[in-house]
Amino acid sequence: MKDVDDPTDLCTHGHVFVKIGNEVISNKDNLDITVSSTALYLMRTLKDDYKKDDYASQLLPCCSHFFRADVENDFVNIMGCQSGIDWTIIHTDNNKIKHISESGQEVIIDKDVYRKIVFDFADQVEDFYETSLPKTIPTDDFDKKGYLIFWIEWRNLRNESR
Repeated sequence: MKDVDDPTDLCTHGHVFVKIGNEVISNKDNLDITVSSTALYLMRTLKDDYKKDDYASQLLPCCSHFFRADVENDFVNIMGCQSGIDWTIIHTDNNKIKHISESGQEVIIDKDVYRKIVFDFADQVEDFYETSLPKTIPTDDFDKKGYLIFWIEWRNLRNESR
């Protein structure tokens, strides 16, 4: 994480390294992303396939302008800009996860290995939140619900795959 410790910014920003096949699709030299949204999205992919446009932004979103809470389902839509990096994630029937870049590069990894990678990343993001200044919880109902549901969904995803 390269985030400035700003209590009013509810997101965490930084760079991630992602390589699919022989293609590096993200590294420290390209897009600054919202790593908190990325961690949540990747935890979702531990049980569900993902294809472009399944979420309100990309797997590696540039920004996250606001969180729209689905309180009944403990689910958050994170709305951002159109800049970001996407790829396809498919669960195969043999406990493997296939990743396909937008240019067609593919890699297949064991589901348990993928789970460890995702949780290690999510834990780093959560550690940043825990060691940073306390976040200023929004006072307006829309933003407050969105942020709180983000963390409810985060905990649900993190706990259901332990």
